Amino acid sequence: RSSKIISVNYHFTRQCNFNCGFCFHTQKSNYLLPIEEAIKGLKILKDYGVRKINFAGGEPFIHPKYLGELIKRCKEEIKIEKISIITNGSLVKKDFFEKFGKYIDVFGVSCDSFNKETNIKIGRGKRGDNVQKLFEIRQLCKDYNIKFKLNTVVCNLNKDENMVENIKKLNPDRWKCFQVLMVRGE
Repeated sequence: RSSKIISVNYHFTRQCNFNCGFCFHTQKSNYLLPIEEAIKGLKILKDYGVRKINFAGGEPFIHPKYLGELIKRCKEEIKIEKISIITNGSLVKKDFFEKFGKYIDVFGVSCDSFNKETNIKIGRGKRGDNVQKLFEIRQLCKDYNIKFKLNTVVCNLNKDENMVENIKKLNPDRWKCFQVLMVRGE
């Protein structure tokens, strides 16, 4: 069977180690689908014509072994063309790239500010030290020949920040910017 849907965002966990005020994951749950059921669902998506899976959360690196198994099996067994991961970056480790990097086509990291205090106010941890980690991940993507993408949510805390110099240094393959819009009743 075939459909017009070629790309799917798969949010396999709602857990996150950050508490960003604008995040749409407001209902937190610890539930994680058993791996074989997740694989069965991914196979169904492939049968319907899906060619790209974007693994996200919550924070997918809360479950690195699960994530690694999913991306490996998507490439080797299910034959999904493109595998992408979106993360806040805080839990990413080099050994994940060593073990699973060959299965990743695009690695996206959320970066809403290059200012420590702004990151803390947004909810990106108590230390706000995600900027150094971002540059480390960028280098890992270069080392493992993975496209590097940034996602930035523009909100009242970062709307006046000039990110140009840091974006130039990071030189992402893609930079997506999102605007926070209030939804009545949400």
